[in-house]
Amino acid sequence: MKKYFIAIACASLALISCNKESVKTSSSLTRSFSVVRETPGADGKASLDGTGVVFTSGDAVSVFDGTSNNKFTTTGSGATVTFSGEAADADRYLILSPYNENATLQSASVVNITIPDVQVATPGGVDPQALISAGIAQGDGTVTLYNAVGLVKIVVPAGLTVKSIQVGGGRGATIGICGKFRFNAATQIVEPVEMTGIITLVPAEGEDTIAPGSYYVAVRPKPDYNGLVVAYLDGNNVLNKRLSPDEIINVYRSHILPLGSLASGYTPVSGNAVMRTTGNAVQFSGRLKKLAGGSGTATEDDNVIKKVIFRSHALVPNNWRDYDQTDGNVVSAGVSSTGCEIFAHLEGSTMYIVTEGPGFTINANSNHLFRNFKALEEVVFDNVTTQASTNLSYMFRYCPKLERVDFGQADLSKVTDMSYMFYPNGESNLTYINLGNTATTKATTMQSMFNACVNLRTLKLGSNFTLASNTTNMFNGTASTTTTIQDEEGHGLQCKLYASQDLWDALNVNLNENGVNPTTQFNKNRFYFIPAE
Repeated sequence: MKKYFIAIACASLALISCNKESVKTSSSLTRSFSVVRETPGADGKASLDGTGVVFTSGDAVSVFDGTSNNKFTTTGSGATVTFSGEAADADRYLILSPYNENATLQSASVVNITIPDVQVATPGGVDPQALISAGIAQGDGTVTLYNAVGLVKIVVPAGLTVKSIQVGGGRGATIGICGKFRFNAATQIVEPVEMTGIITLVPAEGEDTIAPGSYYVAVRPKPDYNGLVVAYLDGNNVLNKRLSPDEIINVYRSHILPLGSLASGYTPVSGNAVMRTTGNAVQFSGRLKKLAGGSGTATEDDNVIKKVIFRSHALVPNNWRDYDQTDGNVVSAGVSSTGCEIFAHLEGSTMYIVTEGPGFTINANSNHLFRNFKALEEVVFDNVTTQASTNLSYMFRYCPKLERVDFGQADLSKVTDMSYMFYPNGESNLTYINLGNTATTKATTMQSMFNACVNLRTLKLGSNFTLASNTTNMFNGTASTTTTIQDEEGHGLQCKLYASQDLWDALNVNLNENGVNPTTQFNKNRFYFIPAE
C-alpha cells in the first residue's frame, strides 16, 4: 500500500469517487503537468506544522479533460513532480490525486469524492485512500492540488494494545464526519451529499494491532463540530470511550486538530447485550420489522431487509438513541444494571445491529428468530454467545431468498435445540453456512437441522462440532441437486463440508447401497470433505 508520511505533521492527499476511464481516441494528446501539493498556512487554526509532503515514483493522478478520466503517472519524486499521460486537448483540466478510475465530475470544477468510514492506520501518516486533493490546470503548466479534508491526530501510547480506533462527529457521534461529498477545486468548498457519523481506523493488512505512534484520520472539514467522540478497542476486546468537552470544535480544511493520547480519560464499556428479551420489553424480530416499515409483529412478513450485519464494540450514533419503545432504534434494552443496549439502523436494505458492548448474547428463547424475513439474503453475526439451554429451532423459517449465514466465531456451546434451524419451510436458496469453530456439546437435538437446504454448496461446521443424540432427517434433502463429479472415495462434490475427521467418520456409518444413512439422511455422494483447521 502506498503511504504518505507526515514530517512533524501532514498535508498529504488522495481520492475516492466514481466512473470508468474512457477509451482513448486518435485525438488524444500527450501532455505533462507539473504538480505541487498545497502548502498549509500557519494561521493559528490548529494548522499543519510542516510541509514535508512529497510524491514518489509511480504515483498517479486522474486528469479530467471534460470527456474522460485519464491516468497520468510520474517517474519523479519530491514536493513538485511532473505527471505525464494522454488526454484530449482542452482549455482547462481538473486534476485529482491519487488516480481513481471510478472518479467523476459534478461540473467542470467540482469532483465527487468519498471520505471513507474505514481508514488504514499509517504510522506517522494518513491513509492515502482517505485523503483527497484536486486542482485546476489551465493547459500545460504547474497546478496546485488543494486538500479536500481536515485531519485529526491521535497518539497511541507505548504499552497499550489497540485493535482499532473510532472517531465520531459530535459528542454523541451525531454529525456527519465522512461519506459522500462534492469538492470544488476552484473555490475549495466541500459540500455534503450523503454522510455518516463514525470513522474506524484499522491496522494495516497483515497486522492485528495498531502500533504505538501518531496517526491521522481524514475527516470532513467543518468549523463547528459540536464536540467529537473517540474510542478504541483494547486487547481484551473492550471498547474504551472518551467524549470531548461540550463545546464547539473546529476542523478546518488542510489543518490538523490534535485529539491527544489514548493513555487516559477513557471509560471501558462493559455489560451483557442480549439480542432478544421477553414480556413487555423490546422484541428483537418485531423491532427490526418495524424499523423496516412494518407494524412490529414478530411473525409478519418483511419484504425490505436483505442483509443483517451485527457489529459489537462499536460506537452508536446519538440519533439512534431514541428510547421511545414504539418508534426508537432500541431493539434490546439490556439486562438490569449490567445490560448493554442493542440498537438497529436500516440503511437502504441493510439492517445494522450495533452494541458498544463486547458481544451479543442470544436469548434462551430465540426459536423463529428470523422468521418471515422474505427478502433476507445474508446474515453476518459478530461475537455471539448464548444463554443457557438456548433454543434456536426454526431460526430461519420462511426465508426463501436467504443465501448466506455466517456465525463467525460464535460460541453456541450452550445451545440445546438446533432442530430445523435452517429448515426453510418452503423454497430454499441457502448456499453458504458457517458455524465457525463452535462446540455443540449441549445440543440434544439436531433433527432436520439442514433439512431441504437443496442448494447448499458450502457447510462449515468446524473442528468442534459434534452430533446431538437426535439427528433424525438432519440432512434430508440437503445438497440434493445431482452431480456426477466425485472424489477418489466416490463422494460427490456438490457441497464442501468443513469438519473434523471424527465428525466425517460419524456421518459415514450405516450407509445403504446408495450411500445414505437412514437416520440422518446424510448422503456421502453429495459432500466433499475438507478437514477443518
